[in-house]
Amino acid sequence: MDRDSAVHAPFLENTGYCHCCRSEVTFRSESDWLRDNYFCLNCHSIPRNRHLHMVLDAKFPGWENTDVHECSPVNDFTARYAKRYTRSVYEPEVEPGSMCNGFRCENVEAMTFPDESFDLFLTEDVLEHVFRPDLAIAEIMRVLRAGGAHVFTAPKHKWITHTRQCAQLVDGEVKHLYEPQYHLAANGGPSLVTWEYGYDFELLLSEWAGNIPVETHRLLDRSKGIDAEFNEVFVIRKPA
Repeated sequence: MDRDSAVHAPFLENTGYCHCCRSEVTFRSESDWLRDNYFCLNCHSIPRNRHLHMVLDAKFPGWENTDVHECSPVNDFTARYAKRYTRSVYEPEVEPGSMCNGFRCENVEAMTFPDESFDLFLTEDVLEHVFRPDLAIAEIMRVLRAGGAHVFTAPKHKWITHTRQCAQLVDGEVKHLYEPQYHLAANGGPSLVTWEYGYDFELLLSEWAGNIPVETHRLLDRSKGIDAEFNEVFVIRKPA
């Protein structure tokens, strides 16, 4: 390999199977931060997208024929396969339960859906941006049918022993408890990080869900394009 080729070589490139587009593909990352840069060159999915869909395929066979709701989606990887799919985003100025730009407006902490509306409820990197994740988890359990499941991702920090709240809402105003951090939101704007989850995350999730056990799926498998930091997929199954 000549010098110019070495300079422009990707950090990582390999072939494998992508669970988001269900194809044999090439995965590539130009950066050592694989979480946001290890792309499928066919569908442009990233590791947490592929890991979540691998868990759906492995643990919930036939999920495509169930009632699936996705909160704040940033892609169509679920919508393209689920036959009974709905989605929602939260817009503070829009009436909850109404439609806005093709999305239903819902606050995951206080949803307008009837009890037991869905078989699967999906969230990708949502819980670190809500002020009351305890209410959000309780609401998701409420709208799930018996035997249904919440399948989701959220960054779990290995170096944080105890989960910490970074910001809270007090009389409608945001109070920062630590230096503000922001992630990219579904609409392309900044989204405030309100919680940093640590070693005790699953214990908190179980408590918030009504003492239901929490499954944590960890995997490093580049043949599936799954390799990154903060790449766990969590599952909370509502008792049948």
